[in-house]
Amino acid sequence: MLWNSSLETGIKLVDEQHKQLFDKADELLVASSGDTIKKVLDFLASYIVKHFTDEQSLHQSVSYPKATAHRGYHNEYVKTFKKFQEQYEKEGPTLSNKMAANKIVVGWLKDHIMVHDKEFTKYYKEKTAQK
Repeated sequence: MLWNSSLETGIKLVDEQHKQLFDKADELLVASSGDTIKKVLDFLASYIVKHFTDEQSLHQSVSYPKATAHRGYHNEYVKTFKKFQEQYEKEGPTLSNKMAANKIVVGWLKDHIMVHDKEFTKYYKEKTAQK
């Protein structure tokens, strides 16, 4: 799935990180060698944590009232991704794993951005406009 403007939040750091995640997700979907798959999965595993940490810092900076729930979505996703990563590394690029990658990596990110991140963005922009 290619990045498109409907996924933009308007927060430069968040958008840049989201773009990077989508680029790597696309790379994963076309990867066929075990080395490439492992590199991409390892990158995603660490970058997801970095991105979530950065996003949660933004939540704190504006006292986002839904920060705890949002962090919960992040924590659950990290667990889901780790389980997926282990399966993918064990089994390789099977059709089932490619479909799971599309659902777990691309689908979850897209849905999360469109609902939870966009909701936060609205709050963040309102709060930072007042400063």
